[in-house]
Amino acid sequence: MVSNVVITLLRHGRTLDNEATRYSGWIDSKLSEKGISEIKAIAKYYQQEKIFSTEINRIYTSDLQRTTQTAQLLFQEKYPIKQDKQLREMHFGEFEGQTYEELKENPNYQTWLNNLFTYQLPNGESFNQFTNRIDKSINQIKLEILQEELNHVVLVVHGGVIRYLLTKLTNHSHSFFEWEVPFARGFQLMSTQTEFKEENPCMSLRVVPSMENGIL
Repeated sequence: MVSNVVITLLRHGRTLDNEATRYSGWIDSKLSEKGISEIKAIAKYYQQEKIFSTEINRIYTSDLQRTTQTAQLLFQEKYPIKQDKQLREMHFGEFEGQTYEELKENPNYQTWLNNLFTYQLPNGESFNQFTNRIDKSINQIKLEILQEELNHVVLVVHGGVIRYLLTKLTNHSHSFFEWEVPFARGFQLMSTQTEFKEENPCMSLRVVPSMENGIL
């Protein structure tokens, strides 16, 4: 049995909707040309510097193309990819595909901005529904890690998913919105096997690529 478990959380690359500052939780937005270029630049760096401390066993993504395409570009299809719809970003309901400027006069939007963690988005999710869905997926991933004795899995997912997992899996003082998660970058969490099984906070957290690597 492996002594440590490593979980790397990486955000998908920049999309067309990101560039237009549109809410795109469940919209299957495409990577932009700039996003693809940024991913390829980082992928070359990963391959040269071997920033990952242990060999990757599996990559998990949502079923949206911005995550799967990012994973394929970053890792050149070297590792098996498993898609999971439960790992999607929060569903913004009626606000999907719209910008702040288009929504700022909408009373439902203003109510949401004032109650981000409690408001049920029209035809979308509440924050609690979103996190319950992510919890279900993470519990299944943890089960697979333990049953198959995986020592390093990578999740190429969405910004909101990563922010929630960092608040859930670490004891860092940052709140949900205090985590900065740049496109095609993220964090690496490491736990001992015992800590992982007992669901204790990870013992090590680092940015990937790190500032020392000259990327961020």
